[in-house]
Order: sequence, then C-alpha cells, then structure tokens
Amino acid sequence: MQRKKSKYIVIMLTVVIIAAGIVTINIANKNDKPTSNQQATPSEIAEKKPPQSITATASSPPAVQQYKLKSESFVSTFVAPSYISDSFIAFEKDISEKATSYIDTFSLTTKQLKNIYQTPNKEIINSLVGVEDKLFWVEYSRDQEKDKSWEIKSLDLKTNQKKTLFSGASEDNIEPPILRVFDDQVTWIEKTIKDHIVYSSAMLYKPITNDFVKVATSELNEQGKHRKGIYMAIQRPVPDGMLVQQSVFKTVGDTTDKSYEIVFYPYDQSKPITLRQSQQGMVDFTADQKWFVWSEIGKLSVADRKTGEIRYVIEAKDKDLTIDSPFIRDNHLYYRYSMYQIFDVDLTTGKTSELSEYRLSTSKIFNTSDYLGYSYMDAKNNNGEVEFEIISPINQTN
Repeated sequence: MQRKKSKYIVIMLTVVIIAAGIVTINIANKNDKPTSNQQATPSEIAEKKPPQSITATASSPPAVQQYKLKSESFVSTFVAPSYISDSFIAFEKDISEKATSYIDTFSLTTKQLKNIYQTPNKEIINSLVGVEDKLFWVEYSRDQEKDKSWEIKSLDLKTNQKKTLFSGASEDNIEPPILRVFDDQVTWIEKTIKDHIVYSSAMLYKPITNDFVKVATSELNEQGKHRKGIYMAIQRPVPDGMLVQQSVFKTVGDTTDKSYEIVFYPYDQSKPITLRQSQQGMVDFTADQKWFVWSEIGKLSVADRKTGEIRYVIEAKDKDLTIDSPFIRDNHLYYRYSMYQIFDVDLTTGKTSELSEYRLSTSKIFNTSDYLGYSYMDAKNNNGEVEFEIISPINQTN
C-alpha cells in the first residue's frame, strides 16, 4: 500500500514565532449546532435566539505553585510536568546526543532530582502519564521506519516494578499511540491495517481494577480508487466518555470528500454523539458534563454541551497562532496561547485572566487527577533551568 504519512495527519500546524497581542473574549450566539449519530432531542439542538446577558458570581481564582530546578541534562532538551502528585513531579526527557530517553522525578519537599528510568536500547519515550502510584508511557524505536513496533509500559512507584502492559505495531508510517488520562483512566487509539483497511480502536484501561475496554472502533477502506470510512486521530477522555477527533471520507461523484468530526463515545458504549463537524481540522478540544470546548487556529469556542449554544469565543489577536491544551477544572477553563502564555477563563462570567507571563517557550498544559501543570524554559538562552507551575484544585486550596 503506497501512501505518505501526511495523509493520516488531521492537521499540520506551522507555528510562527512572532509577537502577539492580548486575547479578547466575545460572547457569541452562533447557529452552530451539534449533530448526532442518534436522533437528536430538543435539548441537543441549539436554539436561534438573541444573545443573553450572563449574571453569575465569579469563581475563586486558582492557586499556582512555582518550582524551579536546574540540571545540565536540561540544556539540550525541553521538559514539562507529565505527572503531578502531592509529593513529586515526574517528567520525561530525551537526550538526542545520547539517543536515550529518561524519566526523572522532582521531590516537592526535598527539591531533589532523581532519575528512575531510562530506555535500554535507545528508544523514545512518548506521552508519559500517571494514575495514583503508577506511571505509563509509550516506548518505541527512534529509527525512521515505515513499520514501527511499540509498547505501553508501566512503572510502579512503590515497588519499582516495571511491566510491558500492551504492545503492537504501527504500519505504513502511522504514528504510535498517544496516551491521555482522566482521573484513574488511561486511554489511547490503536490502529491496525489488514487488506488495505485501516482499523481504529479507542481503548480504555483502568489500572486500579485492571479492566480493559474497547470503547469504539472505526474502519477506513482504501481498497478502491477512493477512500471511504472513518479514521480516528486523537482522543481526549472526559468524565463520561471519550472525545475523539476523526477524519471522515465519503465518495462524492468521482472525488473523495474529507471532513472532520469530534465525536463523543460514552464509556457505557451507548450511541455516540457528534459534537462538532467541520471541513477544516480542529487544533484541540475538551469537555465536562456542562461545557464543550474546541480550538481552531486563532480562536477557541466554548459551548453549552446540552444545547450546543456557543457561549464564549476567545480570539487571538494574531489569527495565525494556535490555542491548545484546554482543560476545565472547578468551572475554570485553562488553555495555552501558542508557545507563549497560559490563560484562565472563569466560565461563570466569561472573564479571561493571564495565568502566566508572556514568554517563550511555555509548554502545553498536562493533567494528573485534579492537578494541572505546565513549564517554562528560555528558548533563546537555555541554561538548563526549568520552571514548573502547578495549578492545584481550587476546593483543595480554599
């Protein structure tokens, strides 16, 4: 099967590093409506009505704790807080000159830095996450191969026991899985190819109970002249299911029509609901039981999940830069603006606040249970110093 890797990428973004202005927020009431793979109910249809004023009491501001650490091993890499607990932060780092990836921990009490794992045969560690006292990550060869074997590994932080939980192979230049977590659940999308059909499976693993669930599957048929079907790209676990961004291919006359969807797949495997459709790919997305959030190049939208009514639109002054890694906690929405800054939106009032300084380079936001975290490293003068900034649960700090 001859194809290029780029066919599978939902959207490729070239981030232009230029000065950008302050983001603005507008209250919007657009006619965008959620669609559904099942019959829509009245509560799932966005009503056409004039904008409403929002009267609400502002939520408590988040508490952000900063930790600074420095190491010569950080000079040639970039690190971010992949796993956050009450006592330490864990993160991955890749040292290209050694062709080796590592997992380090930073104690929040002793401020000591410790290496707890390194790849044995020059593999790459990708998407490190954690649930309670266990870490999980994807490990695979750094060689540029058309077919790439991968393993999902775990490390018990109490016993130091290491395991390979799952393994597979990404064929025909398809990327290995990316792990994402919500509370005590680890998720990924696994892809296999058989007889020119690409099978995507949205997977869920519960480490505490050792339960494993295939939440949803899709097929992309490439046997004929035109591709037909669905290709799952990336997932985001939320309280009641998984959001999946997927590409949809349909034959229209003598051409192939390609569109993009964000679909909600319930954990109980009831009928999925398409929350968003577009002819252009979306950058990132998230939801809780009240809100649905998605970002495109230059803006981010917040909709009422039940009605589909768009309540807020956050627009970047520079329309060519991205907004990504949105997370909802305690009625606050956090997101990153390009590679520069973290913002906080109070969803009760729509007020947007700067949570971090405007500086390059700021990492994406990472989540572990109720914690969120991001990092900053000087892109121009990297001396091996990193700042970890941890957003604690509001109800824990009050």
